[in-house]
Amino acid sequence: MSAANPPTRPVPESAPYKVPSLGYRILMAGFRVVISFVVLIALPVAALAFVRSRGIPIPVPIEAVTAWGIVLIVLSAARYVLKPTAAYGPLSIAVSGVFLAYLYYLVLLSPYQFVLPGGTASIAAGYSLFLEALMIVPVMEIIAGVLTTIEDLAWPKERLPFDYPV
Repeated sequence: MSAANPPTRPVPESAPYKVPSLGYRILMAGFRVVISFVVLIALPVAALAFVRSRGIPIPVPIEAVTAWGIVLIVLSAARYVLKPTAAYGPLSIAVSGVFLAYLYYLVLLSPYQFVLPGGTASIAAGYSLFLEALMIVPVMEIIAGVLTTIEDLAWPKERLPFDYPV
């Protein structure tokens, strides 16, 4: 071998992966939006409207449920579409942060006090302890989003064989 052509090392072959096309990811995100809309907005709003139509005060405004749901759905859809990019980690942090803020908003509304018709007796239901325990989930997701962001910055495309195996 001459000094002009040093021997080259064989490049280790990384695990194969196949990222779905942008169109396919948008289509799947659309399906997820429909399902998320039903679960996060349509069913809760219908239940709250039904309760309110019976003259019972509702614990959370319908507008708040709708607004939080829309923000969560839009961010989740964007996260799904951008999963193979470096934007996935920051979007994961954003989705989890919004979910954590939503749960905190609901904690602030606890306890819910229901006054029986006639105003002679009331029932109070505190659900803040349950929501505080549930807050562990978005906190862990925020940590995972931070670690994913760090990994994507340090080793781009390393997670793709795990997310999109052939």
